[in-house]
Amino acid sequence: MGIFRRIAQILQAELAFRSQGRTSGSFESPEDEELRTIIEELRSEPRRAARQASPPRPTGPVEWAYQTLGLEPTASNEQIKAAYRRAIAQVHPDRFAHAPQQQQRAAAERALEINRAYAILKAVRNF
Repeated sequence: MGIFRRIAQILQAELAFRSQGRTSGSFESPEDEELRTIIEELRSEPRRAARQASPPRPTGPVEWAYQTLGLEPTASNEQIKAAYRRAIAQVHPDRFAHAPQQQQRAAAERALEINRAYAILKAVRNF
C-alpha cells in the first residue's frame, strides 16, 4: 500500500475517532505511529508559515477557492458556476489576444487560478 493511501486512511480514522469525542485513534504498528508523527508535522507546517507571512491567507485550498471566486462557503452549486463564468469571462485569454504581452500573461495566470479554484470546488462538492 502506498504511503499516501496509508496516510489518508490514518487521517480518516483520526477524524472518525475525533467525531466520536475521542482524542486520538489507535495505531497498529510503529510505522503507523511514525506516519502519525509525519501527519502532525505536516499539519503544523502551514501554521508556522502563516505566522511568518504578513498578509492573512486562506487556511486551505477550499477556502482559497471560495475567496478566488469571491464566494462564501454557503454558496450553492449554481452560485459557484455563475461566479466561475463571470470571473473567467473577465480574464479569458481570448479577450486579451491583442493586448500587450504583459497583460496577456497576467490574464492567463488569473484564468489558471480561477480554473483551479473551480476545479477544487467541483471536486469537493461533487458536481
